[in-house]
Amino acid sequence: MNKKISHVLRSLEKRADYEQKNYRKIHHDDRMLAITKDTGIFYNILLKIHKSKNILEIGTSTGYSTLWFADAIPRNSKIITIEKNQKKIEIARKNFSKAGVSDIIEIKQGIAKDVLIQLSKFRKSNPHKHFDFIFIDADKEEYSSYFDICLPMLKKGGIIAADNIIFPRRFQKHIKKYLNHIKGIQHIESITISIGNGQELSFKKK
Repeated sequence: MNKKISHVLRSLEKRADYEQKNYRKIHHDDRMLAITKDTGIFYNILLKIHKSKNILEIGTSTGYSTLWFADAIPRNSKIITIEKNQKKIEIARKNFSKAGVSDIIEIKQGIAKDVLIQLSKFRKSNPHKHFDFIFIDADKEEYSSYFDICLPMLKKGGIIAADNIIFPRRFQKHIKKYLNHIKGIQHIESITISIGNGQELSFKKK
């Protein structure tokens, strides 16, 4: 792993440990709300095997998952990541700069659905710009909508992944709706993986 990226990841993991121990003391908007370390390792390996280059992430937070992705892809690749919280965007930018990967990461600020719709219009007229891998980790009640907007932007053989499929339990109503939704979509194969808070991987066959 890239030493600069590894250093920043370790720093964020210390922050995550602190938040876990002091959960009730930290306001929701100030929490990292990031994937777990084992989830990061999993996607880092998956992206290397998949040879992904163009990545879309819905939910940047402070950039923890983004850094795992950045380490796995070639330097001529691109990550577009969406976040609405300005404070988190500023922290993420600093983390990306410290890790030396600012040049391959573009942060788009705004409501995820609005940003996705704009991206979909561009991708529709530029089919060669389709994504290899899309990661959903934002508003759980919008997972199904995010999936529907993202699917046409995903290349054949691409993967859409979603976090928090098993934990926390308070999201299960929305997650169940999401899982039922994607099961009804043709040309998609999906599987739930018990890593971290639970991951759903959906493979686009056609």
